[in-house]
Amino acid sequence: MKSTTMPWFETLTDSVAALGTAAQEARAAHHAAQAAGTQFKFDRLRHVVGAIADPCQPSAVTDRPHDRALLAIVASHLAHESRMAELYDDAAAAYAFGAAWALLRVLNGQQPPLVELSRQADGRTAIPDELFPVPPAFKGLDTWDGRQQFEQAREELDRVGDLWAYVRGLDQPDVPDTFDLGDVNEKLAAAPNAAFAYGQLAESALAFALLDRRRPHRR
Repeated sequence: MKSTTMPWFETLTDSVAALGTAAQEARAAHHAAQAAGTQFKFDRLRHVVGAIADPCQPSAVTDRPHDRALLAIVASHLAHESRMAELYDDAAAAYAFGAAWALLRVLNGQQPPLVELSRQADGRTAIPDELFPVPPAFKGLDTWDGRQQFEQAREELDRVGDLWAYVRGLDQPDVPDTFDLGDVNEKLAAAPNAAFAYGQLAESALAFALLDRRRPHRR
């Protein structure tokens, strides 16, 4: 009778895939929140200036219902977009560094059944120490046809992700003096997308690295 227990490489693959799907969903939710918010930017709307009076208030006090509604809608959209941005930021980090964590261990001959990621006190993903602030260039992927693209994704994450890692409070509470603060906003905005793209390629690299581990189980 065959064992129904899944081998470690299957559960590890599922673990990384779950991180990827979570990041993809968060990314879509963030984009949807951004798109919804643009529909209610004040400079794109025609204001109706009509006012109403409240009989319980002094006669000089009026209320503009259109402005009141717009303010409430815009505030709600901004809060939602900010929340979705935070969710995508964390999901992308978990995907990139979770996939890199798994790949590093497989290439080192280990057999982890699941990705291991800790969380900070505020609930955000903590980057593993050996991967902070950016995963290293991995050895053992020389024959993989995605190696060059993977390295390019790592370089892009390195370009924008080191500052991102520090600002997210994953290691040090203060931004090091060596950072050029002139391009902080550009880098912080680009970092989640860079992490997501890196995670996708790290997941593919993991699938390649696991090929030899799968062969004995196919006999």
